[in-house]
Amino acid sequence: MIKSMRPASKLLMLAALWTLAMPVAAQTVYRCGGSYSDETCPGAAIVPAADPRSREQQSQTDAATRRDARSARELEQERLKIESQPAQTFIGPARFDWSSDEPRNAKKLRKPELFTAIAPKKPGDAPAKDKKRKTAKKTAKQTAA
Repeated sequence: MIKSMRPASKLLMLAALWTLAMPVAAQTVYRCGGSYSDETCPGAAIVPAADPRSREQQSQTDAATRRDARSARELEQERLKIESQPAQTFIGPARFDWSSDEPRNAKKLRKPELFTAIAPKKPGDAPAKDKKRKTAKKTAKQTAA
């Protein structure tokens, strides 16, 4: 079996396999409301609990269960092996030179231009007058004169 298992675990595993290998005697199962029991209760209904599978199907199921348990143990051992290794760390390159007060490529802040909100045009309204065009035309006239 497995070397890493404790003796008590081995005995428990053998007892579990032994009980699975024993033929199951037919037992009466009662349904009491939403639970099942082997003891009768008022208004209990008898539930058939016989296993309709053949011996061959039962042995195939048992073999699949043992195979799944073995692969689960192997996966657990692999996981524990990986977890026992030290974690790898990554330290990326520094992005800023923290020795100076300001970052190297810092842009100087400037005042934003004056912003004036204009309501959108409604259908059928006259076109809105553009203040920039007016001021540009006035400056052009003044320089030409």
